[in-house]
Amino acid sequence: MINKSKISFIIIAIYLFTGKTLFSQSFGFGCLGLVGGYAGYNYQQYQPGLLNDYVDYFNLNTKNKLDKFGKAEGYRFGINFFRAKFSGFFVTAKGFYQQLSESHSGQKIVTNELIYFDNDLKLNSWGLGLDVGVPIFNGLHWKILDGAILINSAKLTQTQNSSVGTLIQKFSNDKTELGYSFGSGFVVEILKNYISIEGIIAFTHLKIDKMKTDENFQFKDLIESPDENETFINSGGFNAVLQLNVGFPL
Repeated sequence: MINKSKISFIIIAIYLFTGKTLFSQSFGFGCLGLVGGYAGYNYQQYQPGLLNDYVDYFNLNTKNKLDKFGKAEGYRFGINFFRAKFSGFFVTAKGFYQQLSESHSGQKIVTNELIYFDNDLKLNSWGLGLDVGVPIFNGLHWKILDGAILINSAKLTQTQNSSVGTLIQKFSNDKTELGYSFGSGFVVEILKNYISIEGIIAFTHLKIDKMKTDENFQFKDLIESPDENETFINSGGFNAVLQLNVGFPL
């Protein structure tokens, strides 16, 4: 659950990202207002903690090893609440949902039984963002700054297949995690003001603390002598997004 301090933080962010923009527009600083949506591909690097400790432990005395985690990809869908031009600068307030995934499989002999392990990680985020850009020349804009606040969650599904059947364990984070991203990019207009392709390169702060099943089985208990203080995912890293934008006049 999100505690009261996190709710207050998000409400303030919404005001900063949308309220002030609309206020300025109402006093005539904008010459064009647009709303719209976008969708695209998302690539994220991150730094696992206990997740890769588990991989190292799994790979002991194993021929068919698990690959390390740390590179996820997926999609992003979003809405541009407001986009307008202020004294030569383009300002956009936006919200989005994204889902990233990474999967690895391996085999291990447990008590003389060959077991197949599939590990499917999903990273879900809700984001609230603001970007500021300037036109470079006709049809090309430079996004000077693209920033967002993120609400992150994670799910890891581990499937074990053997001669006796299938066992599935589903782990999820036990509390909501706040993160952020900041970066820059370019927008290429296909149809002026209404259809464009956008590319963003950013750094994302991403941290997932503890993971457990609905039965309160802790992920760390899959590892012999785990570091009790280490998080499931320690930090984020490089992020790249390529998306198609569609706008409509207000």
